[in-house]
Amino acid sequence: MTATAPSRYAYHARDAAGAVVQGFVHAPTVADASRQLRAEGKYIVDIKPAKPGADLIATPAADGIPAPTPTVATGSANGRVRRDDVIHFTIQLSVMVDTGVPLSEALQALAEQALSPNFSAILKLVVQDVQGGKDFSSTLQQFPKVFPKYYTSLIKASEMSGTMGPILRKLADNLVSQSETTKKVKGAMIYPAFMFIMSVSVTIFLLTVILPKFTAIFANKKAALPMPTQVLIGISDSLIHYWYAHLGAILLVGGFGLWFRLRPMGRRFFDALKLKAPIFGPMFHKLYLSRSLSTLGTMIQAGVQTLDALAVVRDVAGNVYYQELWEEVREKIQSGQQISDPLLRSKLVPRSIAQMIHSGEKTGELPNVLNRLSAFMEEDLRTAIKTTTQFIEPVMIGMMGVLIGGVAIAMLMPILTISKVMAAG
Repeated sequence: MTATAPSRYAYHARDAAGAVVQGFVHAPTVADASRQLRAEGKYIVDIKPAKPGADLIATPAADGIPAPTPTVATGSANGRVRRDDVIHFTIQLSVMVDTGVPLSEALQALAEQALSPNFSAILKLVVQDVQGGKDFSSTLQQFPKVFPKYYTSLIKASEMSGTMGPILRKLADNLVSQSETTKKVKGAMIYPAFMFIMSVSVTIFLLTVILPKFTAIFANKKAALPMPTQVLIGISDSLIHYWYAHLGAILLVGGFGLWFRLRPMGRRFFDALKLKAPIFGPMFHKLYLSRSLSTLGTMIQAGVQTLDALAVVRDVAGNVYYQELWEEVREKIQSGQQISDPLLRSKLVPRSIAQMIHSGEKTGELPNVLNRLSAFMEEDLRTAIKTTTQFIEPVMIGMMGVLIGGVAIAMLMPILTISKVMAAG
């Protein structure tokens, strides 16, 4: 049986140092060619059958090999993309790159498999740029709302170091962890909000539907009603006859609150409120600190310059006071100080955390220390969320009982003295 002659493939890849390399490789199949390149420490951007007689390639699409024409996207590259879509994309891409699939082929496959039309349209534009020889990170930077600076910075670091597979795995793990943490924090906030809305809704129902029926009975008897009942009847009449004024006031206050929230002064006010709020304040402190340490540790470990990493941490901190803290850290680094110096003086960072960061700097183990601290903070945050939820439940039930129970008692007070009312009639 005659052995199959090896075919020649043109490839475009990055070596272990992150340098762009391109050339030819002889192998029976494209899979064998990919394995051969991976064994040499290269991660493949693109690989295709070489044109007979070709000696040099300028880009993956050279040698006269036309790049595949992407399917026309039905979505919009400017449309909204869910965070879960980005997480699934990152996980799948990390697996495909680790198993030797060329980057352009992996992106093409993921673009065709994407369930979101908007995300599919974006990925097809990314495929075109990568196949045209553009860096993957540079292409992603065109879509900052989908791939934030934290994401693109890590991809750029992976290209420079030739470690795209491991960094994609770490990035996917971080995105999943941050998504789960954010959902838990939102869940802890939604529960009391739901309970409050329910209690207000029940109270309005009692005042506008039930109380007017009692009011007619009391009016026929011309009885002197208790003061709490008179107050409720006044509120009830106001809600029934001047509902439009109450609705307008709610819309006005809500609109002003939204406008104020978008102003720098308003953002500072609400961010300070989050940090100082009873019950919820400690939870938000842990959330912002955990997010910051996780981002900083991942980026430094990936080889991102400290100043660049701190700029990204500042942007993803999520609270203006923590953003100012990381900007101060960045300025102190530029003046020759260590990261831990401003952290030791800050009230936003527990001294034990700052001290451990200081120890990590002294021993040269800062990335490992930051990653261990972020893992500890995430576990501490999960405990804080659980504790907060358990504490909020009885508090909200008590508030509902006081509000609805107070209305019910005020409505029943005249009935309890019905004998006096009838005697007066």
